[in-house]
Amino acid sequence: MTLLDINGVSVNFPFTPYACQVDYMTKVLTCLQNSQNGVLESPTGTGKTLSLLCASLAWQESRKAQVELNRQSGVAAVLAASGSGNETEDMDRLLGSLSTASGASWGSEQFFVPKIIYASRTHSQLSQAVQELKRTAYNSVKSSVIGSREQLCIHPQVQKLTSNAAKVQMCRQKVAGRHCHYYNNIEGNFLRE
Repeated sequence: MTLLDINGVSVNFPFTPYACQVDYMTKVLTCLQNSQNGVLESPTGTGKTLSLLCASLAWQESRKAQVELNRQSGVAAVLAASGSGNETEDMDRLLGSLSTASGASWGSEQFFVPKIIYASRTHSQLSQAVQELKRTAYNSVKSSVIGSREQLCIHPQVQKLTSNAAKVQMCRQKVAGRHCHYYNNIEGNFLRE
């Protein structure tokens, strides 16, 4: 792994990056740090997926560390200000301040770590991104792949159909009519939790 400092963020990259990958990660981090949208492009084969994943996940880790620091400094400030000598009273004040801090009324931006959603046009592109993620230092990050009925419906009758439109229609009918035991089982398990 190569550790890079880009815009003040420590980015782990699986190998020594090319200049175009460093440029790409710099632009990604600039957008994230400034809460800006970005439209970035790079030719095929230049490592866009890997660069995007490493930069954004490094930024998220950095953001988590900053949020934790903000929380700790907020707790320390409240304890210092409330030092009445009565431990119960101090704890009550601290809990009240923390609940205020967790609401929108007091710097909620300071305590917010955004989730990263990686979207792609095709399922194979998502599969590629998951494989790229496994090659990085960020491979322990929790991730979920969300796909279409065509990709994820496991009902045998639906899978036998050849057209996507027919699969979608039959899947919807089975779910709406409560005739899909796979869906019903998941729904039942979800409600029990």
